[in-house]
Amino acid sequence: MAESKPNLYGMEREELRSVLEPLEVPRFHADQIYRWMYHRRVLDPGGWTDLPKNLRERLAERYRIEPGTISGTAGDDDGTIKYRIDLPEGGQIEAVSMIQDDRTTLCLSSQVGCALGCTFCLTAKMGLKRNLTAGEILGQVHLLVEDRDLGDAPCNIVYMGMGEPLHNYDGVTASTRLLTDPSGPGWSRKRLTLSTAGMVPAIIRLAGEPIRPRLAVSLNATTDEVRNRLMPVNRKYPLAVLLDACRQFSLQSRDPVTFEYVLLAGVNDSDGDIRRLARIVRDHHAKLNLIPFNAVPDWLEFESPDDHRVRKIRDTLLDMGIPVSVRWSRGRDARAACGQLAML
Repeated sequence: MAESKPNLYGMEREELRSVLEPLEVPRFHADQIYRWMYHRRVLDPGGWTDLPKNLRERLAERYRIEPGTISGTAGDDDGTIKYRIDLPEGGQIEAVSMIQDDRTTLCLSSQVGCALGCTFCLTAKMGLKRNLTAGEILGQVHLLVEDRDLGDAPCNIVYMGMGEPLHNYDGVTASTRLLTDPSGPGWSRKRLTLSTAGMVPAIIRLAGEPIRPRLAVSLNATTDEVRNRLMPVNRKYPLAVLLDACRQFSLQSRDPVTFEYVLLAGVNDSDGDIRRLARIVRDHHAKLNLIPFNAVPDWLEFESPDDHRVRKIRDTLLDMGIPVSVRWSRGRDARAACGQLAML
């Protein structure tokens, strides 16, 4: 059970100032605390050496500063590590770090479970337990950076773990503001990518945010018939509505959308599917990321096309002038790959 003391970790600057005001903490001291937590990543008030000792003691007595705790890991030979994290407000999630050559990517969860019920995703088997706080999202970054000893090395951050990020709009957008604050972690927003199953009102709302991540849309089908079967959210926001929202997002934000397409053998990988997919990507001046399905035996019924078929699909799309890449599986043996995260 989490302690009853308020948790300072995850508070934005103005909230932190407001919370500390009853203790008569000057604003400049609150700003120093903010920098210690998020920029220097020092979470023990005893280490905040430029603050008065009595203030540090009072803070330690009254507040928690908890990003979460790593309770387990699973590694893969390709350098991927999956983390099980105990959350400060209760429950567990999984997050992933991937290091490939000189590129590091951190994959974050935004919810405990997920409500959307996508039939090819293991997280859907959990149902939705709750949203994560901004601190619990940012805490994953803190824990993974410290565990991998990444220091200030640039990382890419993807909101592609457990949960639908736009179902937790407030928590996710608060975490992006914290991550990109120059007085905090100082990440470039261009290093942040959010993947959504297609929450149309939130996509349009996100376009107007002054600080927003790049947008990836999990498409996975080129007809409503197939997408309805794979992704129940399509019954509420069918393809035409979703694609119009993607167009609005690109026009308003001036950021291109990336379409993600999980390849499912015999379901969405026919030649007709690929021709329709090419038209969608071309019409939206988008990029395309093909994702061979990551199998979870005994849990999910689908299979991936073989590697030869995946390469043929990619090459066909390239010949059609489509900017496409393949996200080959990383972390599959540790069940850390796309669609494999769950607490079951």
